[in-house]
Amino acid sequence: MPLDDAALQDAGNAIDAGISHMRLHSADPGSGETSALGSGRIACAFTSDADGDLTLDATVNFTGLGAGATVAYVTLWSASTSGTRKGKFAVTGDSTANAAGEYSITGLTITGTAS
Repeated sequence: MPLDDAALQDAGNAIDAGISHMRLHSADPGSGETSALGSGRIACAFTSDADGDLTLDATVNFTGLGAGATVAYVTLWSASTSGTRKGKFAVTGDSTANAAGEYSITGLTITGTAS
């Protein structure tokens, strides 16, 4: 028997509470933080919906990437330094920093499983 949506929302809320920062990468970071771009991790927040999907609350703006840098992955973290990596996602769509070395993640949804 699958989990009810209420249980999936509880799981989403728990995962949301453990993610506070994200970082950009020029290539697959493997299991760590290799190929990191920019000046470091940037604060972020997610909201969990009724069936456990997590949605980024607001645009996350990065600087210091280098003009035209290619952004291939984003990693999610529990802290601004050290902490625990919570996941990685390939970037789709526009994957190039602007001439000032800035890049924005305007949306990210992590899909739960509806019952």
